[in-house]
Amino acid sequence: MRLAEHTVVSAAYALADRELTRALMPRVREETVALLRSELAAVPPLLLDEVIASRDPELLAALASSAAHRGDVFDRLAALGDPALAVTLYGHHEWDRTAAQRAAVWQGAAATADDPGWQAKDSLPARLLSSRIPERLEPALLAPFPELVEVARRVTGKGTNTGTGTGTGTGTGTGTSATTGPANSTPRTRQPANINPANTNPPKNRRSWERHPKTTTELLGDLRDKDFRGTIELPGTPETPDALDWDELVAQHRAEPFHESGLRTLWAHPDCPEELALAAYERNRNSGRPGGAVHWSMLESPHFDGAEVHGLTQLLRPGVTSGALPADRVLAEVAPARSVLCALPHDHEDVRAALAAQVTRLGTDFAPWRAVYSLLPRFSGTVTGLVDAALAETSNHLGKTWPKPMAAEFPSRRLPNGRQAWLRLYDAADRTTRRALAEHMDARAIQQLLLWHRPSPELRAHIVQLRGPSVLAGIASSWDTRPEVIEELIPYNDPEANAALFLNTDLTPDQRRHVLSGRRWRDGESADTPAADRVPLTENLVDGLRESARRPWLLACADSGDPVPCRILLGSPRVKIHTPALELHMLVRLWERHGPDEVRALLDETDFPGRKTQPRHPLSPVTLEAGRAAVDAEAEPDGPALLRAAYEAAAGPAGRADFLSDKGSGPEDDDLTKALELLDEEVGPGPFPWAELAAAHKAKPLHDRLLVRLAALDGCPPALAAESAAAGLRLSHPQYRPRRGAKPPTASEMLRKLPMRVAHSRCGWLEKAHGLGQVTLDEVVRTAFPAQATVAFLARALAPGDSPATEEVRATRRAVAALATEHLSDDPEGWALALRLAPDFEGTLPDLLLASGAVVS
Repeated sequence: MRLAEHTVVSAAYALADRELTRALMPRVREETVALLRSELAAVPPLLLDEVIASRDPELLAALASSAAHRGDVFDRLAALGDPALAVTLYGHHEWDRTAAQRAAVWQGAAATADDPGWQAKDSLPARLLSSRIPERLEPALLAPFPELVEVARRVTGKGTNTGTGTGTGTGTGTGTSATTGPANSTPRTRQPANINPANTNPPKNRRSWERHPKTTTELLGDLRDKDFRGTIELPGTPETPDALDWDELVAQHRAEPFHESGLRTLWAHPDCPEELALAAYERNRNSGRPGGAVHWSMLESPHFDGAEVHGLTQLLRPGVTSGALPADRVLAEVAPARSVLCALPHDHEDVRAALAAQVTRLGTDFAPWRAVYSLLPRFSGTVTGLVDAALAETSNHLGKTWPKPMAAEFPSRRLPNGRQAWLRLYDAADRTTRRALAEHMDARAIQQLLLWHRPSPELRAHIVQLRGPSVLAGIASSWDTRPEVIEELIPYNDPEANAALFLNTDLTPDQRRHVLSGRRWRDGESADTPAADRVPLTENLVDGLRESARRPWLLACADSGDPVPCRILLGSPRVKIHTPALELHMLVRLWERHGPDEVRALLDETDFPGRKTQPRHPLSPVTLEAGRAAVDAEAEPDGPALLRAAYEAAAGPAGRADFLSDKGSGPEDDDLTKALELLDEEVGPGPFPWAELAAAHKAKPLHDRLLVRLAALDGCPPALAAESAAAGLRLSHPQYRPRRGAKPPTASEMLRKLPMRVAHSRCGWLEKAHGLGQVTLDEVVRTAFPAQATVAFLARALAPGDSPATEEVRATRRAVAALATEHLSDDPEGWALALRLAPDFEGTLPDLLLASGAVVS
């Protein structure tokens, strides 16, 4: 059999007089011991008196185990000076008792120091003699046991005049000095380490972050320090540039090469000799940008790899810009040509002039340019040599088209390949040549030209005229496409460009709806367009929609008015329309573009590709009903007018309120937030429908969960906020299951119909309901069940507090006492039976008392 809750046992003892208390203790001993051990329920004063007076070891031990949390109880037990309780009262860890509580234990021990229990092997003093924890031993300085006091002094390093100890078993203790050991000894104290200030500036044979040599000799010492990995600040200033002896540094390097980090440090100096700079380049060629001035000798170094475009770029750009590497000489002497063309700084005037001189030799005919493109991937010579070889092979390329043409790629990759190098030469050609060559270039070359080479508006217009607007689709190649580029491409109203924009760029929702609708862009906006004149969707775009799981893409289908995207949206297994407003909007658009027949076909459709076979239509019943009513009255303007009216109602405040009522009351805490986000996404932003929700609540109560969530929003009307408190109370009951549309029960009705739950000796729901004024104490006593929960609540509600009791509390105390007297009187057997029945009794408190009294009588 389960034991009664501690609060129930406590309440029974609180109602009992002294004689009944004495009679109950042996009859409900297990329950009493559990109450004394509990930290959650109060120990009534009469019970406390009887337990202490009984000197019962088990009861006292149980009381001592929880005494640390009951101030007055602890003090009374400590004052007993009982060595059997001392270990429990003193605590087992340094943090589980206060110093004052431990001192109280020793004060009680002073009166019973001659008790043999204090000398037992497992006594508190015996345990502390082996302890070395200052927090446990410091209170023992007050103990009436000299040996323990001496140990406490040694461990804590503290001393005190303990006065005169009492008790026959220990003699008299006298105060001593705070120090221990011989009288002339000095207490040992820990001294701080002797810190040498010189160590804050480490010598050079130690690691450090920075070095600041003042002379060439000091610099050489730092450069030779193999353990040093920091930075070196070279000596000398712009005013004293001769502080470094470069000849000596070169000689030292020839004798024993410097470490690569030291060479890079020297290379950074503007006066660094070419020999040291070359050595630094050879040792640091993979470290990124050059560390200093670039020299032609670096291009002739055996470590130089011209085929590695990144490294060549790091040399050519600063070298050409500074004039150290003349552009015409680079074209004539550095190889391979493909890498050189991709690595040169093409915005530099000398580079443009040098390249222009080379491409002039190629002329305007496509044949020599085709020869250049064919040679580039494997040509190992210089740019000048490339042009020479192309001119020699021109006859082999006459009348031929672009070799191995390729379509535009999405996204476009900017690779240092033959096409990229060829376009660099193309950029250097004159206007006439560029216009002539544009006719022969493949789609990928055109794409890369438009994307990466910034052709003039005149050349771009010429390309569009030659190839059509669809050639611009290649520009819409990546998610990083700038908004201004998107705005520039949309007005072309080209199917291929629209498809590329939709599939490859970050369009806004309005732009996505525009593309799928087929409307034309005029005068800076999406214009109304007759169905026959709309921009068609490409197969590529339709396939992209069919394979997509991106919600913004598929929701835009609802605005298309095209049955194909509409069916893709409705058939998607991963994206669903949630609002009736968007469903009705889709039917309106479909009617506007294709008439009632397509609307009727969509409503009658049973097979949606991608959707698992289901008997239900993906459109909601409300939308299906409105759509069929419209097609049944298909004569203009009745049919479209019915659909538009249904859409406007669903998208208006009343429709928003209905949607929030439906979707915002789900079991998840963020369901209202999700519902609001869905409205913004599918219908668009709008004012919060507070008035409509309040009216709906008057007509039919809103769901309790919705009321609670609405109260947390800014602007919630007071009427709804007030209702939310009662709704929150109902929802907090573990047995309550709200029903949509049903009138919710009052707290009093719940009290009569639903069982209460006790957790941690409390009935939280009753406490909350009474605190909100939803139930009275009298109702709780009469109707709440089970009885154990009622008593757990009343034990707290009727307990004496800091402020005077209210009349309701006083009246309830009298009523409970009268019930107990009426049914149990002072019969301990009846009281004991009530306590034994309480854990499993399902009725009210009056029923429990009545049943217990009836059985005993």
